[in-house]
Amino acid sequence: MMSKAEWRLVYNQDCTNLFGYIREPITAQHVDRMVDEAADAGVDLFLVNPNAQRVNYPSCVWQTFWDGYVPGDRSFFGPVPDEALPGRERWVSQMRHLAESSCDYLARSLERCRTRGVTPGVSIRMNDMHDVPWPKSHLFSRFYIDHPEWHLQNPPVSGWAATGLNFFHAPVREHYLTLVRELCQRYYFDVLELDFLRFHCYFPFGEGRLHAPIMTEFLREVRRELAATGRRMALMPRVAATPVVALELGCDVAAWAREGLIDGLAFGAFFTMAWNRPIAAFREAVGSDVALYPSSEAFVDSREGMSRRVLPTDPAWIRGFAAASFAGGADGIYLFNFFVPRDINASEPLCFDALPSLRNADSLRGLPKKYTLSSTVTSAEADGPMQVPVDIPSHQERSFDMMMASELAGITATLHLFIRRPAAGLRVFLNGGLLGAPRATLVHPEGAGGQAVCHELVFALNTAFVRDGGNQFVVRTGEVAVTVMGMDVMVG
Repeated sequence: MMSKAEWRLVYNQDCTNLFGYIREPITAQHVDRMVDEAADAGVDLFLVNPNAQRVNYPSCVWQTFWDGYVPGDRSFFGPVPDEALPGRERWVSQMRHLAESSCDYLARSLERCRTRGVTPGVSIRMNDMHDVPWPKSHLFSRFYIDHPEWHLQNPPVSGWAATGLNFFHAPVREHYLTLVRELCQRYYFDVLELDFLRFHCYFPFGEGRLHAPIMTEFLREVRRELAATGRRMALMPRVAATPVVALELGCDVAAWAREGLIDGLAFGAFFTMAWNRPIAAFREAVGSDVALYPSSEAFVDSREGMSRRVLPTDPAWIRGFAAASFAGGADGIYLFNFFVPRDINASEPLCFDALPSLRNADSLRGLPKKYTLSSTVTSAEADGPMQVPVDIPSHQERSFDMMMASELAGITATLHLFIRRPAAGLRVFLNGGLLGAPRATLVHPEGAGGQAVCHELVFALNTAFVRDGGNQFVVRTGEVAVTVMGMDVMVG
């Protein structure tokens, strides 16, 4: 079993990003630099993701991404749109080039982790369904295409996960155990993550809780494979946003913990940030011996009528997520899709220099940080509830829980309340204390027409009243009903 304090900062590197943004022919040194970038920033555990439905290393048991690829052959990519082809051809050809130059991407990544003193880990995506809009694209494996009888037929609410593989069928589970077995036997790593959040459906709609014992037995099989290596290896799944939501999808984290099957647990939303992360609920479910890691995402939120904020390019958002997580009882922070801005712009600077401070709440006190509410749901099945927008009738009040960390004396902060239209008589309370009148009002227009869709009220906030963990804001309306679109706290 791993020590709960063993890792404070976990970094997940997906299976395609490196190959996509490197323009020159890829070499082993590029792989080294990928690990070095995170190691220099203080990452303790580096999780290398080698797979979607295919793998990016020279596997003997699963189909590689470049299997069947011939340069210039448009048919290899299937119905993928023409505008996506240059990028797709680049990363498929880069994978093949690296393998043909006698560099095993996975082995090199793990070896570099050990060289740099970072714990090496492998993250398996358990039911990846990228490219659903383009059936039979090059991302789909022969195993998936040849066995439609093992596909889920879930409703559209499940999103791209609706037609993933059905883990009720033993051959599906064995397909993944074959991959686990090869990884354990051929590669030297210390942590295995089973990523049940990419993507989130494993059983027919509404039957996840019923079939959860099947998934628990699958974890027992994985544990046996880890034990067969004779090495000390930790198992750390990643699941949906709350214990209840995870169970509804077939992941009984409480049962896994009771049996001692897991050493750590990451949890988060599918493709957005779960700012109202229920760390206490997960702690109650898994007990004190399992390390808990709230999982971040690339995008802070996506609020109606306002631009989307990006986490990896703003150190204040990174610090806010980490500080609140530690204050709420997390054992560490998990960075997922931190590299995504590079998928859009290969030269995009990422805030790796903000990561060394993400050790605990104390190391973050006094540093600029931002907090917000959960305002986006990508998958209603996996993400947990949105906190905003909320309609508040006149002469009524609503409470909003925001996770934050207490601050050093003298640190200043502001509350930014986003509402749809002006509202005289509105008052805001923090943990029972009334905030003063707004000191500024900003208007955010919608598009070229300039129609105002959001008013931003800025309040001074006394950080002496901020406590570790959950903090309660109450918005009380006057004569006018109010729609709360969002709420940010900016510290420092």
